[in-house]
Amino acid sequence: MTLFLTQTELIELTERTRKASQIAWLIANQYPFAIGANGHARVSRDYVIARLGGAHIKATHTVPEPNWGAI
Repeated sequence: MTLFLTQTELIELTERTRKASQIAWLIANQYPFAIGANGHARVSRDYVIARLGGAHIKATHTVPEPNWGAI
């Protein structure tokens, strides 16, 4: 097995084939990822296995919340 999901596995996880759509899905579902030199998302296989297996791992890439106190 490789360190990162393959493109086929990433498509299976996100149910998206376009890289921009995959990245949007990963952000919306709070999966940490990196962008490879080819522009594709790189997702840790260990993170996905742990998350789908029920382990509690805090995502490092989260969607920012508005600062409600500043409003």
